[in-house]
Amino acid sequence: MLNYIFGFNARMGRLAFFFCSFVAGLGFMMLTYGVTGNVPSSGRWDVLLAQASNSPPLLIAFYVLLAICFMLQSMRVRDIGWDPVCVMAGWVALMIIDRIVGQKYPEYALTYQQTGTLVGALANAALNLALLFWPGASVEEEPPPLPHEAGDESSWRRSSTPAAATSRIARVAGGEFGGRAR
Repeated sequence: MLNYIFGFNARMGRLAFFFCSFVAGLGFMMLTYGVTGNVPSSGRWDVLLAQASNSPPLLIAFYVLLAICFMLQSMRVRDIGWDPVCVMAGWVALMIIDRIVGQKYPEYALTYQQTGTLVGALANAALNLALLFWPGASVEEEPPPLPHEAGDESSWRRSSTPAAATSRIARVAGGEFGGRAR
């Protein structure tokens, strides 16, 4: 069930992932500006965060945006050909461990305001760059169902050589129909 809720079974290309992420971030910025009335300036992030943390609509929007970004990243990981259950769980675990190390040992933190380490920042940057630039895996044809899955009990007795009808269709599709050579 989690496969369908979090988008673990869906696929998303590079361009769609970029534009969906950009639109989600832009929408959240517009909502933040609409609720707080302040444009984030270079040195005033603490004031904006204090205003935003007191606003229930912004807190709800933040958690919704977090879930949307998680789903988008899961779909992109699936498109690359990786298993999103393993990759996303590992990514979240790495970020949690990185934050714990950054809080426990502040000398390893990036700055005094951040609690992440350089290792976590590089891992996060590498995975985000992979999501943006790694080519998607080609969609492979589904294999034909096994004889016992097809519902025909007698099909297991048949030989594995292609049937005569299949070879005729292949000849016709290959241009060998009618005996005329082109």
